[in-house]
Amino acid sequence: MVANIDKLLIVIANTPKPDLLLVDKLIIYAQILGIEPIIVINKSDLSDAGFVKTIMDQYLHLKVFLISATQSIGIKELENYIKNSVCAVCGQSAVGKSSLINALIPSAQLETQGLSAKIERGKHTTRVNQIFVSNDICIADTPGFSNLELNLDYRELSAFYPEFDNYLDDCRYLDCSHVGEGRDCGVISAVEAQKINYDRYSRYVELYKKLKENWEKKYD
Repeated sequence: MVANIDKLLIVIANTPKPDLLLVDKLIIYAQILGIEPIIVINKSDLSDAGFVKTIMDQYLHLKVFLISATQSIGIKELENYIKNSVCAVCGQSAVGKSSLINALIPSAQLETQGLSAKIERGKHTTRVNQIFVSNDICIADTPGFSNLELNLDYRELSAFYPEFDNYLDDCRYLDCSHVGEGRDCGVISAVEAQKINYDRYSRYVELYKKLKENWEKKYD
């Protein structure tokens, strides 16, 4: 990660299929570093309303921009929001990170490639960190990647889920993990009542269990 970053632009698209567990980890990673995570849904001209709503419903606590880098849709709004900031762009390959940077900073003239027709995965066009500056915008491009490991105590994970906050007082146990406590957990009850997004909560459970497993292995 480039130093002195203020905002992390997490770019996703309908195609390739978004890895939302990776998105969740990037959000947590940004928060640990004191960086504002921002969701950028690219290729809006190719996305249906259902996909956009699915993403919006899961990230109500974050700033979300709906854009099309190639069609210049939503670019001005994003540009106004990130002015006078140092930003990094990240996300899966082929979501349009390079196209986004070209739209925000035309002088960048980054090479862009689409999906591999054979495997429908992104071709890596960015191989090293690059920094681009134009007027009041500074953007760092990062290579596409598919994996990110968090070095985090599993007991601290829930603190990075602000949608849980309104239901913590309903948890019976002070050390509630919000994973296996059933109706004694206010968060689980809120999920069952559809007050917390089920898909995002399910990924929380998956990440919690993985972090706990990794943490316990340290002391085996």
